[in-house]
Amino acid sequence: MSREQFFELLSKVKPYIEKQDTNVREYISAHVKLQITLRYLAAGDSFGFLEALYRVLRTTISKFLPEVLNAIYLSLEYFIKVRN
Repeated sequence: MSREQFFELLSKVKPYIEKQDTNVREYISAHVKLQITLRYLAAGDSFGFLEALYRVLRTTISKFLPEVLNAIYLSLEYFIKVRN
């Protein structure tokens, strides 16, 4: 995936996955969430490996991964053909 393609996809999914910081914690940026998700899909890396690579807890990854995958689907639904 080229840099331009990544940022185009990011602009499409960002409204679905971006969160705001609170007094309790800083949220992970949409940019990092998409990076981790694409790495997981492309390489099949384990959550443990992704945790070490991106310094994001594996439990956190397991929580946002479905959200990001759903956002990708919603953003690219027109281009995805699913057969029943």
